[in-house]
Amino acid sequence: MTNPSYQPIFSTNVEFMPMISRLEELMLHIVLRGQGEATATDVQGQLSDAEGRERSFGAVFTTLDRMSAKKLVMWRKGTAQSRPGGRAPRLYEITGAGRAALDEAFRARQFASGFDAAPGLRGAKP
Repeated sequence: MTNPSYQPIFSTNVEFMPMISRLEELMLHIVLRGQGEATATDVQGQLSDAEGRERSFGAVFTTLDRMSAKKLVMWRKGTAQSRPGGRAPRLYEITGAGRAALDEAFRARQFASGFDAAPGLRGAKP
């Protein structure tokens, strides 16, 4: 038996915005910069340059697939490469949800930057 005066403490009609990892945030910036023409190889190269270490292609492709499932990016087939056996690359583009996730990550970073990470530890004796 349900209580007719029961009111949920949160609304279920609000669209959920997933949190994104730092890796996803960096990759979304790279895809955004690619203006709908970014390939996984482009993302992998720029990400490796930005981080100063080599990221495996498999890790990048897996993350792009995960971001596609979250609807943060979308992809379309590009033109097949002219070499024999050349495959058409996936061209990635950021979605509205991806832009919103980037905005949210930026706001969270700005909000967190106003806090001391461990105020009780300042001046503490060992």
